[in-house]
Amino acid sequence: MPFQFPELLDQLCPLHAILDVQGVVTGAGPTCRKILPDPIGQSVTDLFEMRRPTGITDASGLIRAGAGRLLLSPKRHPQIRLKGALFPVPQGAVLNLSFGLSMQDAVATYNLTQRDFPPTDLAVELLYLIEANALAMKAATDVTRRLQSARQRAESDSHTDALTGLLNRRGLENAVTKLRRHPCDVALVLMDLDRFKAVNDGLGHSAGDQVLRLVADLLRKHTRPDDILARCGGDEFTLLLHNVTDVDLGKRLDGLIAEIGTPIEIEGKTCGIGASAGWVLIPAQDLRNYDNIAEITDNALYEAKARGRGCHIRARIA
Repeated sequence: MPFQFPELLDQLCPLHAILDVQGVVTGAGPTCRKILPDPIGQSVTDLFEMRRPTGITDASGLIRAGAGRLLLSPKRHPQIRLKGALFPVPQGAVLNLSFGLSMQDAVATYNLTQRDFPPTDLAVELLYLIEANALAMKAATDVTRRLQSARQRAESDSHTDALTGLLNRRGLENAVTKLRRHPCDVALVLMDLDRFKAVNDGLGHSAGDQVLRLVADLLRKHTRPDDILARCGGDEFTLLLHNVTDVDLGKRLDGLIAEIGTPIEIEGKTCGIGASAGWVLIPAQDLRNYDNIAEITDNALYEAKARGRGCHIRARIA
């Protein structure tokens, strides 16, 4: 079908197809030929799936209906949704298309460039905006993640003893609060180190810090990952242990205290410390009285120290 000014049409509407009265493609713009290799001579319904209007079963039916606005997809890439407008002309019609909301997918699928769009089309500007928005969203997401990570680190630091990595007093209080909300049977152990002051005074605080880190490692060794371990200040430690019996706990404390009491070498000098402990089994229903029970257990700890240290005593609660 002859058509006046085909070069002008290619420039202004590069995504167009010229159809004869049977709906067969007789001409196509450069972008149309890019997304539909060799479209000339093919029926428009062989190239595209008609989504709207409905009821169009063949190309000649489309021409006869003279449909104005269309929604269609290339059969090679059905995920691409094209908007179209059909303009009747002598001996056929001109089908002009645009990518609409599928523009971003189309650019990636067909490797389109600025030259593939009409000179007045805002597609390129919109792509820049989409890319800029994506970059901004990524940057915002990265900032949010960093802030969340920093907040989590700050929260962790505020509940963790920097020297040993165990919970600090605030962390212990938080753990006890959670236990009260979801009660379960636990064993409470309060432990003090024996002769620790002599290490600090004789070898310095650096040596004392090494001892505290060593004791923290031994506590981890003799407990389970879900147990609660805290350094509450100085050489005071609190343990909340799950799923233990009195016999089992007694044996574990015997082993722990014996290992803590083994002489160690620090900075070329041998030093010996020990540990004393008071402990009690707390049934889940008694966790509401944790503070009172902890005070009674603390008395048992001081009784162990009074007996000569290096031992543990079970507290008695009503």
